[in-house]
Amino acid sequence: MSRGLSTAVVNALKSDVVRPVTFARLDFSSSTLYLHDSIGTFTWGGNNWLGVGDFGSVSSIEEGSDIAPYNITLTLSGIDSTISDIGTAGTEDYFLRDVDIYLGLLNADEALIEDPNKIWSGFMDVMTLTAGSQGDDIIQLTCESEMAKINRSRNLKYTHAEQQRVNSNDLFFEYLHEITGVKILWKDNNSGNLGVGNGGVGGGGGGGGGRGGPRHDPSDLP
Repeated sequence: MSRGLSTAVVNALKSDVVRPVTFARLDFSSSTLYLHDSIGTFTWGGNNWLGVGDFGSVSSIEEGSDIAPYNITLTLSGIDSTISDIGTAGTEDYFLRDVDIYLGLLNADEALIEDPNKIWSGFMDVMTLTAGSQGDDIIQLTCESEMAKINRSRNLKYTHAEQQRVNSNDLFFEYLHEITGVKILWKDNNSGNLGVGNGGVGGGGGGGGGRGGPRHDPSDLP
């Protein structure tokens, strides 16, 4: 059986006629869009998914054995430029917002066999608007898979101030600035950083100083 697919879906895929439909969930800042590339409205998962028919398309979804990000392109074409919402598409807050793609199958009555399966998940990257000569404007949205986040820098620094912005209760980096350049000689009684002093060769430390001062066995150090 194909991974993640139910017996009913696998049997439908084996039939002579397959009626697939692709669903896309786009989480824009103003609202979440629920669309599919067939016609009419399908209701599942507690949402109404609106059909865009042949005006909407999803590029091929790739999968490979190598650890690499794969992107897809969502296209909405044949749009009348007089529609007011199209003019504001470029101002939407969409960058790095979630995108989910689902695959569903229809029976002979054009009804969903069961809830569609998620086949791709990622985030929005670049939106391109193209004005057509006959009023057929096109919107293309390039989306990156979750794997692309591995190569994306978060621009964070390993400092106490930065960590406090992330979590004010996390004190992991509180003394980081104080250990710069510190040399710790583990179980060495000549390590001034350990506050032991120079043993019997004079001065400093907590051993009383002088040539006759007490010597410390390294094994006694913590």
